[in-house]
Amino acid sequence: MKSSDIPSPHIPLLFTDLNGTRHKGFYNQLLNVYVEKIDQETSEEIGISYPIESVLEWEYEDDQESSDPDIIEIL
Repeated sequence: MKSSDIPSPHIPLLFTDLNGTRHKGFYNQLLNVYVEKIDQETSEEIGISYPIESVLEWEYEDDQESSDPDIIEIL
């Protein structure tokens, strides 16, 4: 789901900054920033914070995976 609205806090997402660079991270509602995750295995290590104004678009990580045509869901 790409959107200019604010995402749910602390849900894994992908976001694009003003330079067009994609980042994995989450939205921190308390600080009103997007936070890039450095270490994908632990949620404790975080990287650079991006103010809302510096993010062009975002989408939930799960949405991107489910929209991949190479992934087939077997019931």
